[in-house]
Amino acid sequence: MKQKISFVLATILMLFYITPVSAEEISLTLESEAVILIEESTGKVLYEKNADQRMYPASTSKILTALIALENIKPDDVITVGNEVNSVPLDASKAGHVIGDQLTLEQLLTALMLPSGNDSAYVVASHIVKQTTGNSNIDAISANNQFATMMNERASKIGAKNTNFANPSGYHDDNHYSTARDLALITREALKNEKFVEVFGQSEYTMNYEATPQRNVLWRNRNLLIDKRYSDIFYQYATGGKTGNTDEAGECLVATATKDELKLITVLLKTPKDKRWAESTALFEYAFNFYSINQFLAEGELVDTIPVDRHSPKGPSGLEVVAKDGYSDLVKIKDLPRVEKNIVWNETLIVAPVEVGQAVGKAVYTLDGTVLNEVELVAKHAIEKQSIIEFVFSVNSIPYWGGTIVLVAGISFVIHFINKRKRNRGSRIKF
Repeated sequence: MKQKISFVLATILMLFYITPVSAEEISLTLESEAVILIEESTGKVLYEKNADQRMYPASTSKILTALIALENIKPDDVITVGNEVNSVPLDASKAGHVIGDQLTLEQLLTALMLPSGNDSAYVVASHIVKQTTGNSNIDAISANNQFATMMNERASKIGAKNTNFANPSGYHDDNHYSTARDLALITREALKNEKFVEVFGQSEYTMNYEATPQRNVLWRNRNLLIDKRYSDIFYQYATGGKTGNTDEAGECLVATATKDELKLITVLLKTPKDKRWAESTALFEYAFNFYSINQFLAEGELVDTIPVDRHSPKGPSGLEVVAKDGYSDLVKIKDLPRVEKNIVWNETLIVAPVEVGQAVGKAVYTLDGTVLNEVELVAKHAIEKQSIIEFVFSVNSIPYWGGTIVLVAGISFVIHFINKRKRNRGSRIKF
């Protein structure tokens, strides 16, 4: 029943935020100051608004914090909470860690992502910096600064060119900024990590602290798109997300959704109060209704069987040509009928020998004359060249030998004719 209600609400939201422009075009009306919608597997941008404008990302910054942690520590490594939690600003969101608490990295990241614990971010940063520098006495502020340097270096490698992080939590700092596009790139990179995906998509988690003080703490994800308790917000295709909220940043949301083969990432920054859920849902619905992921060619798929000249009769006469790589792409549903495939061969005539994996051509996919992709075509199997003896007795040699016989016969006839004339001249001499 809740899924039906969610579907109806999503449809209503789509109608509200999506305005028809023509029979084949639409216009999204969003109030968020900066927005981007991308498809995860291809990285293609489906919609953007001020995507490169510098914005305050708030706690969406923690996506990169989690990624760096997973790249430096094993998920089951145990981390002890230190006095770095005392440095967390009083007005910051917290998961409730106490000095001496012991958590695995996975549990710590759950605290970082679900209740958006700034104390969790401080613990992660302190542990990693102490481990990488070998300095166990480094203070929390210095650890945060060094971790921020790690974040900026990693962001740069990802391709986030307009990002500068000043701390691991996203707590406001005038020098802590990013863009919708950069956050989408960072999220797309993080989603390659299976453990990150698992934590990112949790709706709630109960932490059982066994050491003093013993207690159970329930952490709930602040991304209401995946919380079924909120039937008016819950979105059935949502798979994860990270919220952010400060006075300077406004309400922020990085969210993901999957339907069939289509995986989406939305980033909304400085959204008017309580509108991030509806706007993210509208973006998802727009993509699901107007785009699709299509597999045009599978790796190793048979494309054609072509003749090969001068092949050995001991083997096959036809060469099976297959795709070296697979090709899937994001295409507007209305454009699918106009996608064309053309085969371009490297040679007009393929001549033996042919090796396994030898490139023989390419499949070129175009849309209205624009090349979408080219897939190399290779030989599935080898074909041996015929030997001289095989050539002599082959059907292909008939034209050769026929021509040779005709040539020899012609030469013999000419010689015979010349000799005969000479004899005739000799017989007419009189003494």
